[in-house]
Amino acid sequence: MFPSARLLWDDTGVKNLALTGGIASGKSFAADEMVRLCARAVRFDSDVSVRELLRGDRSVIEQIGEKFGPACIAADGQGVDRGGLRARVFGDAAARRDLERLLHPKVREECLEVQAKAAKLGAPLFLAEVPLLFEGGFDFGQDLNLVVAVSRETQLKRLSARDGFDTGLAASILAAQLPMERKVLLADVVFWNEGPRSVLTGQIERFLHTLLPHER
Repeated sequence: MFPSARLLWDDTGVKNLALTGGIASGKSFAADEMVRLCARAVRFDSDVSVRELLRGDRSVIEQIGEKFGPACIAADGQGVDRGGLRARVFGDAAARRDLERLLHPKVREECLEVQAKAAKLGAPLFLAEVPLLFEGGFDFGQDLNLVVAVSRETQLKRLSARDGFDTGLAASILAAQLPMERKVLLADVVFWNEGPRSVLTGQIERFLHTLLPHER
């Protein structure tokens, strides 16, 4: 679903895109394809940013230990025990919001830094992959919000096949995310990923050709 009216802008300057979806929707593959097809694109992955914060930001590690308890800190004290933290906040909406209030400003700050570097380099495209784009109101001045969408049934099947989650756990994970139907309504561009990966790649190719007709 391409909103052509939104894409008829001057094709000079960096295009700032936010990419999201749901768990097991294929958003990381979509991001991989975008940077493969647009060689000069600059990518920011918020999941990577969070992992680095949990592993190496002393202030974040200490605040998590104080807020969520020592079970959330690695045995050597040098990072966050992600399994312990997940167990602590999973299913606890208030705890999850506390964690997001701690992490999201730092992630956005890094996103803005990478975005500024992309503009300085003269990149045609800056792509930020943000799983909680709509849930967290993540805004970095993006031109378009992109969603990789699949049905709930497909998400459940992929979670079971990919991660070995049973139906109950997979359903609980999906319940903690904004419904895909809502994300589709909030999106400027939707890539539908029910078929083989080649179909998703074809959608991305057409989108990039419209967005950046002179970029190869």
